[in-house]
Amino acid sequence: MYYISINYLSHHGILGQKWGVRRYQNPDGSLTKAGYRHLQRLQRQEERKDLRWVKRNQKRLYNSAYRQSRKELNAYDRELAKYVPKKLKNGKISKTFAAYHNVKMAELMNQALGDVPAPSGKVVRFVAKRGEVGVHTALADRDYDMSNVKRGVYGSGKVAYKKKQLERVSV
Repeated sequence: MYYISINYLSHHGILGQKWGVRRYQNPDGSLTKAGYRHLQRLQRQEERKDLRWVKRNQKRLYNSAYRQSRKELNAYDRELAKYVPKKLKNGKISKTFAAYHNVKMAELMNQALGDVPAPSGKVVRFVAKRGEVGVHTALADRDYDMSNVKRGVYGSGKVAYKKKQLERVSV
C-alpha cells in the first residue's frame, strides 16, 4: 500500500484573525453590529453582578446606616412634629410628614454610609420613598447628582415631580 503525501496549506477565515477572537471594531474604530451586541451583553452581566451583590449586602448596609443615623432622625422627627402633624385623625401617618421624614432619612443614611462601591464601580445610595415611609436602595454612578431624586421615588420607579423613570434596586 502506498501513501501519497500532499503538503498544502488551507486557510479558513480572515487573514490575521486568531482562533476564538472576534472582531468587534471596524478599521475606523467604530463598533460593528457584533460589537454593539457584545457591549450590551457585558453591561447586562455587570448589572446582574451588581444585583446579586446588592441582594446579599442590602440588609447589612441598611441596618448599619440606619443605626448610625437613628438618633439624628428621631430628633428631626420630634422637631418636625411641632410643625406638621405626624398622624391624621384616622390614625394613618400624614403624607407630608412621611415625605419630609423620608428625605431626611435618605440624606442621613447616605452620609452615614459614605461611598460603598458595588462590583461595577457604582455606589450604593438610599432614595426617599414617595407615598410610604422608608427609603429605596439604589445604585448610582459616583458623580450622579442625587438632588435630581431628592423629593423621592415612587414604587414604580417614577421620580416625584418629574416624568423621568429610575431603575431601583428592588430587593
